[in-house]
Amino acid sequence: SIEALTISGIRSFSPDTRQTIKFFKPLTIILGVNGAGKTTIIESLRLATTGEFPPSTQKGKLFVHDPKVLGHTEVKGQIRLQF
Repeated sequence: SIEALTISGIRSFSPDTRQTIKFFKPLTIILGVNGAGKTTIIESLRLATTGEFPPSTQKGKLFVHDPKVLGHTEVKGQIRLQF
């Protein structure tokens, strides 16, 4: 089973900071205001486990932070699973 998910550089999650979500048994509830990243957490789990990008993200182009917006040349998006 998945113990934790770490996200950085994906949608509302900053590319400069890693955010870790720990999963508890038997259930983990994800709560937050609109735009907080709840859907991004679920879509990141899907991408990490199936390789499928979320619908309407142009094959991931709109899912990962665009480095050009910040004047960077390196893409820093990461999704990590801990089992």
